[in-house]
This record gives sequence, structure tokens and C-alpha cells, in this order.
Amino acid sequence: MAKPELTKLLIAQTLKQLMTHNPLDKISVRDIVEACGINRKTFYYHFHDKQALICWIFDSEFASLTDSNPDNTVIDDLVEHLYENKDFYIAALTSDVQNNLREHLFKIAYDIIMMKIASIIGAREMAFGDMHMIANYFTNAAIGCITQWAKEGMKTPPDEYDFLFYPMTEECLEFVIEKYFKK
Repeated sequence: MAKPELTKLLIAQTLKQLMTHNPLDKISVRDIVEACGINRKTFYYHFHDKQALICWIFDSEFASLTDSNPDNTVIDDLVEHLYENKDFYIAALTSDVQNNLREHLFKIAYDIIMMKIASIIGAREMAFGDMHMIANYFTNAAIGCITQWAKEGMKTPPDEYDFLFYPMTEECLEFVIEKYFKK
């Protein structure tokens, strides 16, 4: 592994370690660099801010999820992953700072849902504005549910909480799109 990647991993592991003792919003970049034994310039060379680090951690883990599972259960696998790492993700998802993980997850889920809409539409044509509105609606629902679950402490395991987002979303999307074409 290249040195920049090792440095990023060190910074990420340090943040996760600090989060076992302190709330995310109470951890500063200074705390992270002191615990890592690096200087602030090194941190800022790799990450714009603490939230960029959080998103990098998520993206690294999310990439391994999507690489190992290219089928339609990515959102369900994502929720399972959040639950398995709940201490970290509860803190990350309930943080109200700018550029937080919720916003980042929204962009990812929106793209997944837009791809699904395009797949359902097939050769038919739908105005982009209509596609956007439908994707926005379903993305807000999914991320809202995940965020609420995090705010409640992720006490209920995904399988008991009926976290079958993708099948439920897919069925509802198909219904809405078919309704759109019937009008």
C-alpha cells in the first residue's frame, strides 16, 4: 500500500479510536493529529476537514461492499454495515455539522435510485425533472429512516426493523413509474 493510503488509514483509525472515548463533535483536528503523531499540514493534505475524513472512511468501507456485492441489495448491505459499526456511524449520522455524512449518503443513495428509475423506465421516456423529483422523494425517505434509526441508537437490528429498503423502494418505484406512464 502506498504511503498516502497508509497515512489516511492511520488518521482514520485514530479518529475511530478517539470516538470510543469522546463524542465526534467534541473531537478536533488537533486532537486527531496529536493522537496520530502527525502535523496539521499532513492531515489537511489528505482531508479538507474532519467530515471529509468521515466520508472517506465510509467510502472506503462502501467500496468494499459494492465490490463484493454487485446485485440489487447494496442499500440493505449498507444498512447492515452501518449496524455492524454502529458506534462510529451513530456519531457520524447524528452530527449536525456542515458537509456531514447524511449529505454524503444522500448523494450516493440518490445515484443508486436514479439508476434504478432508469432501469425501470427502460426504453420509455420520462422528463428529467420528473425522474429527479421521484428520486429525491425516495432518497429522502431512505436516508430519513436511516438517520432516525441512528438517532434512536440503532437499537433494533436491521432484520428486525424490516430494513429491506431496496426491495420496498424498488416495488414503490415500479408502482409510481407505471402510474406516471398510465396518465
